[in-house]
Amino acid sequence: MTPLPRGFAPAAAWLAICFLFAAWPLARAFSAYTGVMIEAPPYVRLTALGVLAAFALVFLQLLRLRPGGIWLSIALAAIFAASSILKLPALAETGQGEPAVWFHGVIGMLSALTAVYLSRPAVLGALERRRTERAGAGRPETAAPGAGPGAESSPP
Repeated sequence: MTPLPRGFAPAAAWLAICFLFAAWPLARAFSAYTGVMIEAPPYVRLTALGVLAAFALVFLQLLRLRPGGIWLSIALAAIFAASSILKLPALAETGQGEPAVWFHGVIGMLSALTAVYLSRPAVLGALERRRTERAGAGRPETAAPGAGPGAESSPP
């Protein structure tokens, strides 16, 4: 089994945290609900569950080093970074306070670093090694001699 590259666990953990914190805002956006979340109707909760399930599938594919999981994670991390960084001027303009500006700045930078890290050649090389291991495990020539599906019925 191909070992995960150094730093993969913190990058994946940061992405999981971003996924969790993005679920409610995305559920509100997808369901077009603008009210108080405590009084949200059941369809908003169901939408949030669907968003969490989609994030869980992407995260599982990332951990299994599947190409789709890695590329979707890169794209989502870049979206998280861009949305946090694009909030900075509005936060500064409305006077939200310096801690909010720093908070979103740090979140944006960590998300950008995660996207860059996941697109590094070391991670993509691990993806290729994992892909060749999977392809090699499914080939018949790697199986034991005489252990094929027609091994019992073939004449000696």
